[in-house]
Amino acid sequence: MVSQRRVVVVGAGPRGLSAVERLTAQAAQTRARVHIDLVDPFPPGAGHVWRTDQSLLFLMNTPSLFPTVIAPDGALAVDPLAEVRNMSFDRWRRGVVDGSITPVSALDQAERDALEALTSQDFPPRAIYGRYLEWIFTTLNNHLPSNVTLTVHRAEAVDAWVHEEARHRYAVELAGGQSIPADAVVLALGHLDAHLRPGQKELVDGAAEHGLTYWPPTVPADAPWADLPEQETVLVRGMGLNFCDALAQLTEGRSGTFEPDKYNPERLIYRPSGKEPHIVAGSRRGTPYRAKPQLEGYYAHTLETRFFTLEAVQNLLDTSSEQLSFERDLWPLIRKDANWNYYRVLARTSPDAFTQPAGEFLRKLDAILLDDDGARWSQRVEALVTASVVPGRQLQQERLARPFEDVNFDSHDEYAAAVVHYLDRDVHGSLRGEDDPVKMAISSLNAARTVLKCVLAEAGISDSSWVNELRRDFEPFVEGLASGPPVLRIQQLAALTRAGVVRFLGPEPRFVVDRNEGCFVAASPWVSDTPVRARWLIEAMSPANDVHRNISPLLSNMHERGLVRGKLMETRDGASPVTSTGLDVSASARREDTALGGLTLGTGAFAYRVVGQKDAVEPGIFVLGLQLSSVQWGVSIAAEADSPAHLGARTLADADQVAQAILAD
Repeated sequence: MVSQRRVVVVGAGPRGLSAVERLTAQAAQTRARVHIDLVDPFPPGAGHVWRTDQSLLFLMNTPSLFPTVIAPDGALAVDPLAEVRNMSFDRWRRGVVDGSITPVSALDQAERDALEALTSQDFPPRAIYGRYLEWIFTTLNNHLPSNVTLTVHRAEAVDAWVHEEARHRYAVELAGGQSIPADAVVLALGHLDAHLRPGQKELVDGAAEHGLTYWPPTVPADAPWADLPEQETVLVRGMGLNFCDALAQLTEGRSGTFEPDKYNPERLIYRPSGKEPHIVAGSRRGTPYRAKPQLEGYYAHTLETRFFTLEAVQNLLDTSSEQLSFERDLWPLIRKDANWNYYRVLARTSPDAFTQPAGEFLRKLDAILLDDDGARWSQRVEALVTASVVPGRQLQQERLARPFEDVNFDSHDEYAAAVVHYLDRDVHGSLRGEDDPVKMAISSLNAARTVLKCVLAEAGISDSSWVNELRRDFEPFVEGLASGPPVLRIQQLAALTRAGVVRFLGPEPRFVVDRNEGCFVAASPWVSDTPVRARWLIEAMSPANDVHRNISPLLSNMHERGLVRGKLMETRDGASPVTSTGLDVSASARREDTALGGLTLGTGAFAYRVVGQKDAVEPGIFVLGLQLSSVQWGVSIAAEADSPAHLGARTLADADQVAQAILAD
């Protein structure tokens, strides 16, 4: 009789769910006998971030048509079980609404209303997405093939080690002392709490000394929003997606209401309840993430991707003996596409923006972009644009993310007026969708991210390029543009600013504790006004995804045992290596040195195994998700429905490779 494989999957969110789904599908085909232990203190499927008991005011930043944990038919060598085949979130949503799918637990009226109001283009509440994940897990669990068994442990994994002489190579310890044997361990840990940075620790100490309240980074659903005071100043650091969650809880969550502006259909009016705090927000950019454009699909249908393609990068790999560099090899191609899409749309919608016939301008631009003249193309495009495009209508990529860079303001009110004008223009562009040149340039950057994820995972770039060019420069730039909220959130922020509920500090603000006055003080060097003082400061951001800063007892103990380590990356100047945010991993199918030749992009997904002390690869401990940030980019982005495995469904393909490796061993 064939022995049973025991697999412990640590983490029951989307990545852990994908591991369970792939193990089940692979075992159903191979008839391998498998027992899966799924470990997480949070409910299986939804996990921590997507749990179903959170407020419906927390929205996803992708539309209903995008996310899935089930690969489409044919995307992977083995299709999912029949009961969940092709079940993306959007298909599940439609099935629940038409009655062909029954949720795991009964929906309350608010959840039913939310589901019925959603369209494929709308942005669903995170709790509703959690309902989908819950349904996928329950359906899998209820239809396991006879050779697969599954046990859920609602507990935290706190340690793991190797049993050299035991029947099963590994043991995983749970909080409370229970030990689970395993032939393989899958780390699908998701978001972990992290140690604070030195500046944040100073704020904690100052708050304790003076009786102030400081909230460190946290998952929004975990924050006690009701504790924040009414009608008092609350400082908020960070203006990304968590900032939108904070605003929702502190306004609509306190009975404030938004209504259409009858004089301007693009605007909203906010009616305060009187229970709101006075919110003063700051971030390095000084502005929130840009709103996503309203499109029929996730990508613009009229978008033309001509330069940054897998074929173009493949050509670079085939013709060069050097390892790829983001700044030298990839970024120019991405910029070319952004320029082309911007000026194509500008020529179509605003021919008066050109001092020569728009068609003639596009022909000249096309010739420059196609001419393989190294770095000179950028200067030639700049000269053409300066001579041919009306000032104010020219694409300035740096200004897209930091619109008020090096601009001085005399007061907070003056800065608020400038921000509201900026927000209104951003809303207008999003509502124009594919007719807006700026939004199409940003859509080009967004499409490039999908190709970039494949290139980085399969071909890689040099360590110095990864640290200095990709993570430090490009990542914050593109996230502020392409990872933004639905346009509704920016309409709401503009309304809250007009209502006086929200004000802004300005770019590059500094937050400190004034020990003489016993309060927090915040100010921007670009706004000449009295610094803002408050007794409340909250960090509108999630804990850092960094394996060296996380406070996971499991990873800490595995590190002490020599089973795992963070990846070190060589710096540009050859000084001491930089510590990556992710684990050091190895993939048996991965070709580490692209200079060897023979690499074909678009063919690889990998079973990533941890690397520990003395460069030892641990054969049965695999990693999925956020802790792969040393070898993959964009690890927090969900799998894309109906996408090929090597592009938008890479997270599912990696889980598939892990399942194959476990069952083949």
